[in-house]
Amino acid sequence: MRVAGVVERSPRRRIDPAHDRLQLDGRRVGEDVERVVIALHKPVGLVTTRVDPGGRPTVYDALGDVGRWVFPVGRLDRDSSGLLILTNDHRLGERLTSPEHHVPRTYHARVRGVPDAAALAALREGLPLADGTTTRPAKVRLLGTPRGAPAGRGAASGSSWLEIVLTEGKNRQVRRMGAAVGHEVLELVRVRIGRFALGELARGEWRRLTPAEVVRLAAPERYDSRPALPGGRR
Repeated sequence: MRVAGVVERSPRRRIDPAHDRLQLDGRRVGEDVERVVIALHKPVGLVTTRVDPGGRPTVYDALGDVGRWVFPVGRLDRDSSGLLILTNDHRLGERLTSPEHHVPRTYHARVRGVPDAAALAALREGLPLADGTTTRPAKVRLLGTPRGAPAGRGAASGSSWLEIVLTEGKNRQVRRMGAAVGHEVLELVRVRIGRFALGELARGEWRRLTPAEVVRLAAPERYDSRPALPGGRR
């Protein structure tokens, strides 16, 4: 076997399938493996892992048997729902999760109260979190308030929906951003990754992406963090 072009005879050699190029008898290992890319509408209550030490249900319980080993690309916490991509393609996984590629992720978040202009500006411009890190600029817009909920600044008993587009993936980032501006996140749904949207996929259901959809998922996308003005102007 060759690893990165160098003959390797030791069975103890550690390799990273995501980065090391492996060849056996002159043929690259993995060339004949069918690429599988799955979109899952993750429900609340599932953890994004293969096995949970506490025995909680995982996203693999929703998948069942897909015929191939797949891994989740990034995570959604137990209390969040929405679009989760799973694949057996390590290069695609790295492309979608690497901060250098700036692949945008779009979330709809229901927050306590209604953020005012200052809070929305802080979310858009980037703000310090409790661990000392600072978020990147983000696209943020107010979608509206649930029917019957009180509106206006300081409506503590009411809530509102925000659309938040991020190009990074800090742990529980949207929830921490909401807390930083005084608006607790009550519900969180990821509705889009790159150019691929969750669409009408029912909660708890999954489907395989077509080759064209995989291309759209991984295609470079110009990202502008400035909020859109009426008529689409910036």
